[in-house]
Amino acid sequence: MSNEHRQHIRTKLTSSVKLIHPDIGTLEVKTLDISDGGIYILGAAEDLPPIGSLVQVQLIDTPFEAPVLDMIIVRFEPKGIGLKFVE
Repeated sequence: MSNEHRQHIRTKLTSSVKLIHPDIGTLEVKTLDISDGGIYILGAAEDLPPIGSLVQVQLIDTPFEAPVLDMIIVRFEPKGIGLKFVE
């Protein structure tokens, strides 16, 4: 039996994104997956703002200029960071 309590199905998506926050500036990171609720980005959490912080995210490897989306940091893990879309 699994402890999986996710509300949304995750789809594997490897993409470059900009992660933007006033305290850290702009970082280029990679996504691992995406769902209707948020995205998971790969990388260490050091130097990032704390859980609950509002950040902005923009896909950068698309043939068009993607919108900048507001997201909230919801968890840090050894492998990466979970972000939730702001509704």
